[in-house]
Amino acid sequence: MVNIGSTDFYISVPSLPRQELKKYSTLLFDDWEHYVESVLELSDYSLSLNVEEGSITARGIVTTTLGVLFIGIGQYGSFVSGLQTINSQIRSAGAYLGERAATPFQDSNAQPKVRRRGETLVRLQNLFVKVQRGEITVQEAMRESEVILGSEAETAPEFMDKLKESLEQTPLLPQQMELPLVSAEGEELIIDPKKQRKQRPTQPKEPTPDPEQFRIEVWRESRKGKRKVRVVSL
Repeated sequence: MVNIGSTDFYISVPSLPRQELKKYSTLLFDDWEHYVESVLELSDYSLSLNVEEGSITARGIVTTTLGVLFIGIGQYGSFVSGLQTINSQIRSAGAYLGERAATPFQDSNAQPKVRRRGETLVRLQNLFVKVQRGEITVQEAMRESEVILGSEAETAPEFMDKLKESLEQTPLLPQQMELPLVSAEGEELIIDPKKQRKQRPTQPKEPTPDPEQFRIEVWRESRKGKRKVRVVSL
């Protein structure tokens, strides 16, 4: 399985009792799952949501196999178009998760801090950008793709063949591909012009969790699989 998108969010609110946090997490997962199903054009994928007690700290992740991703990409003509379209769907799902997570706490005026990462999709898109600009060769891009995909690359040779073919067909001086600004890890970087002149203070390190803290883990291993919930003491 490859990680095709993740969303981290933090909401500064008072700690919820265990059962309330479990209810919040499962309802949030269900809402998010329904939204993902409505926007993500892949035949199968897995979802996971981990929510930690205290001020709410959580991460939602979408994963799939390269075989499924290959079929999904094929729906949109070119390999690049498929990557862009599916990444757009994943970004929409991440934005929804961040917004929906804060809904129950609107009365507290808590402003959620959300980070979205395109993960594998954006990192593969960046390979095309680098080849376009002449920064790396196709052979170098393929070696980078093997690092990005890890052992999963061996499970879908047709994906790797199509990736190589598409990289070889990438012209050096086309119109620039529309691509969000991302870090090396695929994290989407959003620059707020109003805050560019002001340097944000360094956030203090989070305290070590006390023995009372716990994490709610909610996941579905496949699109049609059964939802599972687990409470883990930290």
